[in-house]
Amino acid sequence: MSIIKIRNLVKKYHVLEKEFSVIDGLDMDVEEAEIFSIEGKSGIGKSTLLNILGAMDTFDSGEVEVCGIKLAELDEKGKEAFRAEKIAFIFQHHLLLPDFSALENVSIPLLIRGYSPNKAKDEAVSILEKVGLKDRLDSYPSQLSGGESARVGVARALVAGKKLILADEPTGNLDRENSRNLMNLIQELQKDLRFSLILVTHDMELAALAHKRNQIFQGKLRPVVSPQTVQ
Repeated sequence: MSIIKIRNLVKKYHVLEKEFSVIDGLDMDVEEAEIFSIEGKSGIGKSTLLNILGAMDTFDSGEVEVCGIKLAELDEKGKEAFRAEKIAFIFQHHLLLPDFSALENVSIPLLIRGYSPNKAKDEAVSILEKVGLKDRLDSYPSQLSGGESARVGVARALVAGKKLILADEPTGNLDRENSRNLMNLIQELQKDLRFSLILVTHDMELAALAHKRNQIFQGKLRPVVSPQTVQ
């Protein structure tokens, strides 16, 4: 069953009175519990596409359906509800709140959704243990290594049990060892929790984890390798 369906998507920008299409007639299908990579050089439209999927950016024409919701039909309040209820993000720079501990950073999305403080804490502790940070619950971002901060970012994305995760260069800020550790963690968690993952990356090792690898070229997606069968 498709969790993302895009048909003939067009996104235009205007620069110095000239118009150009960064996305031009793009089609995309992502199934449930699938890792789908989007690759390509800088400025080619990868992050733009991710922002459209997350209802963070508009588009000029085409159909975009995510988690059964047609994004073109949402007003601003509807987009906020969509992001809160349906999707989560993993960012390159993690974007942890500096004045809050790892436990608090992961608890906040649950508190916003109306969880009781005790329930939010229990869920946050559980996912932080899954990412190997049982002993770092009370550490602040300034006390965490880059790899640990990345794991907190992953835990925050997964804590609410959402079935679609959008990841923008999640290993881009890490050294090779920490990148590989994070790649292995993401792969293990995806197999266990069965979420769909849209992965924007320059990292070919990370992209190799995908069930379907795709590249943006001339505003459209094309497969990099033959699709793998989801295990």
